Amino acid sequence: GEGEMRIHFLDVGQGDCTLLEQPDGRSMLIDGGNGSEESTSAILRYLNALEIDRLDFLLLTHSDSDHCGGIAEVLRRKGADRVYAPGIENPAAVGDAYAAFYAALSEAKGTEAIVSRRYLQINSLSEAFPYTLTFLSPYRAGNPESPYDKINSGEYTDADLNDSSAVVWLDYCGTSALFCGDASAEVERRLMSEYRVGLFDDCGVALDDTEILKVSHHGSATGTCEEFVGFLGVETAVISCGANNLYGHPAPEVCSRLAAAGARCFRTDSDGSVVVTVSFGGGYTAEPLSR
Repeated sequence: GEGEMRIHFLDVGQGDCTLLEQPDGRSMLIDGGNGSEESTSAILRYLNALEIDRLDFLLLTHSDSDHCGGIAEVLRRKGADRVYAPGIENPAAVGDAYAAFYAALSEAKGTEAIVSRRYLQINSLSEAFPYTLTFLSPYRAGNPESPYDKINSGEYTDADLNDSSAVVWLDYCGTSALFCGDASAEVERRLMSEYRVGLFDDCGVALDDTEILKVSHHGSATGTCEEFVGFLGVETAVISCGANNLYGHPAPEVCSRLAAAGARCFRTDSDGSVVVTVSFGGGYTAEPLSR
């Protein structure tokens, strides 16, 4: 219907891919699966089914291959007007999948590339259907706490790559969603303290009123700390993970934390793709696509 915002959490096996259909007619893909033929063709089929010929926005949260595996192919097949990506100066050092994405980005026609950083915002083109999408993390390069500077110095860990994840808060008509990439509990705690001292006041972010949570790191125990779950006030959580994956995602304690907080939890390994429809004027529904 008119004025709906649809958030599609795609079943891409062990990996991440979310598609936003925005009420102003634009589309945004967040991450691109793990690069397996199955996962990438599922993403392309999904875009085709929705008749999305070109993406308005493509956001790669961070450089892990299970997030950027299929993005090079999606970018080549579909194109995008604007790509948000990490500020990594030596893509090849980070991994093949990220280097492939970077190569596709440098060849992409008519594409603006922007380094993800806190306080960037995307606003609706439509006055009738206003939404905002606000980047809460990571810090820009040059900030003493920035993971980018660590990564670019060559002295970094996998944890630093995960913590370079773009964390994005979306609000439409008072229903909001938080997309966490692979951010750790350390980032979650920092976001809570920054929010409490008013660092997001100017952006209109109400972090403690977040209905929908795209759970960090496929439900890994490194994130989704108890304090954060309670702070957000989550009603609906979505975990993107592959059946019988080698990592044991999602961690049982993460699932029980979400349940204890009263959140309804969807998992792509058991539910398949999940669609959240936010209606104009508030309210939303969340349901698995029948397989």
